[in-house]
Amino acid sequence: MSLVLVHDSANSKVKALECTSTGLLKVDHVDVSALATDATLTSLNGKVVACDTGSISGVVAVSAVSGDVAITAAALPLPSGAATSANQATGNTSLASLAGCVSANKVAVQSSAPVLTVTDAYLWGSVSGSESVLNELDSFSDSVDVSTYDKISVYGSSSNLSDEFEFQVSHDNTNWFEITSVFVQVDYASGHFGFICDAPFKYARLKKKGTGMAATSDNLWALLSGKK
Repeated sequence: MSLVLVHDSANSKVKALECTSTGLLKVDHVDVSALATDATLTSLNGKVVACDTGSISGVVAVSAVSGDVAITAAALPLPSGAATSANQATGNTSLASLAGCVSANKVAVQSSAPVLTVTDAYLWGSVSGSESVLNELDSFSDSVDVSTYDKISVYGSSSNLSDEFEFQVSHDNTNWFEITSVFVQVDYASGHFGFICDAPFKYARLKKKGTGMAATSDNLWALLSGKK
């Protein structure tokens, strides 16, 4: 058997090391400062229990997770600015109303702005020339449906430089009313006349006032134009 001596620096003595019957070195003191204590183990156990998804409650922060994370919840908070069910229901109601207007031709929907075109209609005469109109009694031009126009222009010419006209409008093409604010004057040099006005009515026409002169007539030519 070998005897191993060690120096005890604390007491300046030499001591012999002692072994057990199995050859293990006997010690009565070790440095355990770095070992886990009961307190740290208790704290660790609390964290493990908190991560048990079978009994979790409250808020769990999850980040840097690889793969999918399964979540089951009766309700989740919406992010700031998200639409609620009530807002979506209101939006759907508005869209349904708009769809109804479109299908009923109340709202025109196009990918680009429509191009307005000028449409002409003859009140007296035609593309071929003027029309002969008797002078004895009042005479009326053809009527034109102007319900699709916002603004119209009426213009033409007469062979009688003293002709007088009225501008009349109607809602049913039967009952007619004079627009007294529209003055139709024939130019004494050329016989031309014309005016522009808004068109918040359905039908329009011209009235030529009779002169009482029998067996005479004037050559009239008149147009009504508008954009639609």
